[in-house]
Amino acid sequence: MEFAFEFWFFLVGFVSLLFYLAWFVPKAKFQPPGPFNFPIVGSLFYLSKLPHRSMNELAKKYGPIMYLRLGYIDHIVISNGEMAKEVLKVHDADFGSRPRFIIGKDSSFDWSDISLSPCGDHWRLLRKICSTELLTQARLNNFQCERQDEVAYMVEEITKHNQGRPQLVEMRPIFYELTSNNICRMMFGARRKELKNHLGNNFDDLFNSISDMVEIFNKFNISDLIPILKPFDLQGLERRMKCIRNQLENNLSNILKEYRKGNKLVFDSTIKYFVQVLLSLDEKLDDASIMAILVNMIGGGTDTTAITLEWALSELVHHPEMMERAQDELDKVVGKQRPVLESDFANLPYLQAIIKENFRLHPAGPILIPHVNTKDTHIRNYKILANTHVLVNVWAIGRDPEVWKNPLEFNPDRFYNSDISVGGSNFNLLPFGSGRRQCPGLNLGVLMVQWGLATILHAFDWSPPPNVKPKDMNLIETSGLATPLAEPLVVIAKPRLPPQVYKPSI
Repeated sequence: MEFAFEFWFFLVGFVSLLFYLAWFVPKAKFQPPGPFNFPIVGSLFYLSKLPHRSMNELAKKYGPIMYLRLGYIDHIVISNGEMAKEVLKVHDADFGSRPRFIIGKDSSFDWSDISLSPCGDHWRLLRKICSTELLTQARLNNFQCERQDEVAYMVEEITKHNQGRPQLVEMRPIFYELTSNNICRMMFGARRKELKNHLGNNFDDLFNSISDMVEIFNKFNISDLIPILKPFDLQGLERRMKCIRNQLENNLSNILKEYRKGNKLVFDSTIKYFVQVLLSLDEKLDDASIMAILVNMIGGGTDTTAITLEWALSELVHHPEMMERAQDELDKVVGKQRPVLESDFANLPYLQAIIKENFRLHPAGPILIPHVNTKDTHIRNYKILANTHVLVNVWAIGRDPEVWKNPLEFNPDRFYNSDISVGGSNFNLLPFGSGRRQCPGLNLGVLMVQWGLATILHAFDWSPPPNVKPKDMNLIETSGLATPLAEPLVVIAKPRLPPQVYKPSI
């Protein structure tokens, strides 16, 4: 009996080894170099809680195009601008689709959204709607007053913390309030508070559900990498995402119902809000697609912008001489008797340089949402098999020593009066990606970072907490699809303008 058990154990192990040698090892002949892949788990052992950092270290050994097998799934990691151009421009059509993640089915309302839907007629229609209806420059210009109002509300909120003398302020919730209210007013025509008054706690539940959804996306789902584990849902992520989808559908259905009745919920305005635009399109969208677009807009327009603002202010508190220089520029262009206006941004080259440097060193998403090729594709001398997941490590690209001098230093002067753009044409700076899968909210994201950063620098002097020197601040990120500071930024704000300069209009 004991002999029989040992025999079968040996046989199963031997057959598994033959399968591994027959299936996985020959691929190494034509695929990019990479570390040894263990049976079943592949290269997972090489990744830390900060996979973008781990992949960057591996790329130093194996090169800017590197093969990793994570579980049973083939991955290619791109770590410099030259190879990013191959994927996102030269072979953009080949790598334009998305993997089908297990939790993606529910988060995208059955692949109805912009971010995760595969390339096809539906995705092209959504992309067209975003570029020609929702996020046009004319439409963004319509909401300029709303953006100005929201930064005034932010100044008002920060000022409340002072109570006659400077106090510690935690900036993360303040930046999130700024970005969430801005996106609310563009989509629904009202601030979160007003919508909550009209719809009750359901509206807060909507934002809470989207925050929970983003949190789930920040986790590696082992079932995506080892499909045999899918029926067990070991981490409970699929169950949680189904529950979140139900909550989102209930809340968004109520909002769509109100607008179909002709209610504008709060404000009577000649401006068409996003939800009104989506409901009045000639190309009729089903409710799942409308909901998916709204969730994309909230998810993409709140957390990432808030994270970017927190990083930028952290770096300037860490480098007070740069903050002073930016404030001097603001005082010369804007003065101290009026607020910053959108028309000022073009005349603030040092502020623009700070923003670009912040995008380079601290992209909100260190790795772009994975691309996938639907057929075998060649990059240089390498054959990339169909259904390979491609990870573009924009965090590593922004720190490439072959491109950037002293890449770990925060130095806005490298972009001062520079024509280098974050729009995707320069493949060494890709905070919003490039090509057909580039983030459609690029212009809005940049606008909100400009508004937020210019206003807080204009309105306040900033310093670290007592007994903390600027150079001792902890500037390390945490893990996830987006990478905020591991420790929320807590700083002292001291008003530098008369209180009437920043006043909301409503």
